[in-house]
Amino acid sequence: MSVEFTLTGRKLRGREKHEFFLVLTGTAGPYGEATVSVGALSRRAELSCPALPGAWVDHPGGDPHGLIPVDERTRLVVDGRQAVLTQNRRALSREGRALRIALGERRYAYLATGTGKEELRDETRGALVRVRIPPRVERVFTVLPAADPVDVALALILQGADLRALTLTRAALTGALSFLDTGRGEG
Repeated sequence: MSVEFTLTGRKLRGREKHEFFLVLTGTAGPYGEATVSVGALSRRAELSCPALPGAWVDHPGGDPHGLIPVDERTRLVVDGRQAVLTQNRRALSREGRALRIALGERRYAYLATGTGKEELRDETRGALVRVRIPPRVERVFTVLPAADPVDVALALILQGADLRALTLTRAALTGALSFLDTGRGEG
């Protein structure tokens, strides 16, 4: 039987606005309270949920006011094991642009499956977690029966990573907007 739950963006106040870029929180079904926090200065996203294995993703550089960039310098750790990340950013299909994740003996693909829809798949077990991203700052997760706590932790922590390169459209828009950004503030 599948389980569905929602993590919602928490309104940041005062000092939190300087410490965090994004905080998603909610009750993750049978796993209890879960929080994914993306640090603005630390450039690290962390999962906090007592019933799930520890998970974090970080990057030594990047914009302090954004999600954690995903490239060859990104470190992703779930349950004490560091993952190896690869992505073909030149591929034209969604499957070809998927983020490939090797975590110990497990082989995953995280890909966009439609507008505002993403999915974590395992090479042998198939689809594990589906994510819907409505226009609001929230994520709706559907955990499929084949998923275990490591799979759920991986799907949750990836919400702190910059996954705009999963689709050609998102990557092109990001590239165009970054080209237009002069880097100088207006005010």
